[in-house]
Amino acid sequence: MSFVWFVRHALVAQFSRLPPAEQFLRHAVDAGVGSVALLTLLIFFAGMSLAVQGYGAFVRMGGQEFLGLFCGIGGVRELFPVMAAIVCGARIGANLAASLANMQISEQIEALSVMGIDPMRYLVAPRLWAVVFTMPLLCAYADVVGLSASYFAAVVQLGVDQGTFSAQLREIIRWQDLAVGVGKGVAFGWLVAIIACYHGYRAAKQEGAAGVGVATNRAIVHSTVVCIVLNMILSAILYA
Repeated sequence: MSFVWFVRHALVAQFSRLPPAEQFLRHAVDAGVGSVALLTLLIFFAGMSLAVQGYGAFVRMGGQEFLGLFCGIGGVRELFPVMAAIVCGARIGANLAASLANMQISEQIEALSVMGIDPMRYLVAPRLWAVVFTMPLLCAYADVVGLSASYFAAVVQLGVDQGTFSAQLREIIRWQDLAVGVGKGVAFGWLVAIIACYHGYRAAKQEGAAGVGVATNRAIVHSTVVCIVLNMILSAILYA
């Protein structure tokens, strides 16, 4: 019930008024730019692995020319957006939960309330908007990096015909697939942010500094599980 209460008040705070521009920009830069390096590294190797594993399976049946179809479907529809949500969600969620938990334990949130400032509007709403704005961009960026890595592994390393691979990517990847990935990013971003903010906001003061670690751990675990389950549900609805 406490989570439902938090979500209701967070939604009111988020959509009743635009967040302070300074707060929004600071959190958006931290969530977006701060995640690019880690996302690039992991998605690049994930894209290469997708091509190598697909090639190893198709070559046994003489169907290696279908590698572009496999990388396009498996990467854009599933692997790259989900990895972006999990990797960036873990990093972003940990930062959000830790910062709010530290403020809760040090009684800074209570101080805001005493000064007549709504903590939900001042602290939670800007974080929600920032992550909802940046996560779709990170998912789209993950698609570009992942497909580039798959192309590099397939064409340069494995010797797959460049024209065939590129033609299959253009054939199988539609704008709807890219839009679905970006749409998933919006849903993933909001869920990651609301779960992380909840655990940080509700950190137990009596646990002291250890409460920051507990809130951070719960935020990472719960947001990761929710993103994977949500992706399965969306995939079943859209592609079943």
